[in-house]
Amino acid sequence: MSGDNLRALAQLVVEAEAGERRPALVYLDPPFDSKADYRSRVTTSLTDGEAVSLEHLAYSDRWGGGTPNYLRMFAARLVLVRELLAADGAVCVHVDWHASHWVRVVLDEVFGADNFVNALVWSYRSGGASRTRSVPRKHDDLLLYRRSDAFRIRPLTERQYLERPFIGSKIDDEGRHYVDTLLRDVLEGAFNLVSEGGVHPVSVRPVLNVSAERTGYATQKPLGLLEVLLRWTTDGSDLVVDAFGGSGTTALAAAGLGRAWVSVDSNAQAVATTQARLDGAGHAYLVGRESWGDASIRANFAGATVRLEAFEGTALGAFRAARNGPTDAVARVGADGLAGVGGWALRYRDLRLASAWRDTRGRLTTELAVPDGVEPADITLEVTDLAGVTTVATPSA
Repeated sequence: MSGDNLRALAQLVVEAEAGERRPALVYLDPPFDSKADYRSRVTTSLTDGEAVSLEHLAYSDRWGGGTPNYLRMFAARLVLVRELLAADGAVCVHVDWHASHWVRVVLDEVFGADNFVNALVWSYRSGGASRTRSVPRKHDDLLLYRRSDAFRIRPLTERQYLERPFIGSKIDDEGRHYVDTLLRDVLEGAFNLVSEGGVHPVSVRPVLNVSAERTGYATQKPLGLLEVLLRWTTDGSDLVVDAFGGSGTTALAAAGLGRAWVSVDSNAQAVATTQARLDGAGHAYLVGRESWGDASIRANFAGATVRLEAFEGTALGAFRAARNGPTDAVARVGADGLAGVGGWALRYRDLRLASAWRDTRGRLTTELAVPDGVEPADITLEVTDLAGVTTVATPSA
């Protein structure tokens, strides 16, 4: 779902009160009140094989009025989450040292201090750290609160292999000595999770540049972290809601575990990245947007310049007007319009005439010059979205 999560949560509450299923878990991974900007990078290839790297501002974690306004934003959403949750459901809020203490106070106020369940710890070793100003800050807090005392944790077991027998240890079919222990509330590195399907490795290591999971989306969380959280707090086909969807990790983890899910984000790249990951894993889903309709990108040819603009309702590859008159090249990119575009190019046969890509501040040039002697109707329009997918609009016969 693309749009403001306040309105989305309100809509979900209305639907729940009308009889729709309520979520067993709402996961919130909001901005951390870090007073910083976060950029995303996507590397893709154009139709001629050239590699292009797209980098732009994913979101700004700066709040006018400071931390009080940050907490006001968050409190309004928590009230809706409380009304949305199933009676035996829970909310998990993912924060770090910047504001976790304040967020926990707000959670106590909204859900009641008696409904605090756990302060789960995700520990990691990545990123820079001060050597003298503080002990390195290398963990996030996942604050778990229940809707009521009907909530129950689903115990998870970790298998640890031993070099030699130990008191109470067992031997598996491969002759390895092991012990099974309850998974604790500090998650770090990789471990072996025992489930109904057997024993399988889970990694909660952060998503680094070399990670196979990496999408390029800023602040992406590891799939294993969400898998563990969902196994701890949900069953079977329970509904999971992620109101700050980001790169779509919750949606992907929920789909992989057979849970129903809703993921919400107002950022065009977040929506595109989530769809690309779900498509890659072969999961089915529906997309709902606040702005309904078939928004498209149009390259408007006027003399020696081409302007990129958004409009409604024209199909992919449509070209209109006379060969020597004004010509429009159209590429459908979804309801986000220009917000979903990472870059665009004009091509004549095997030559790229001109191109424009978002800069590191997220700005996109929407006007390009066309060389003399090139007929507008002979130009192909390429539009690359923020997930790195290129759509080509070619002239009709």
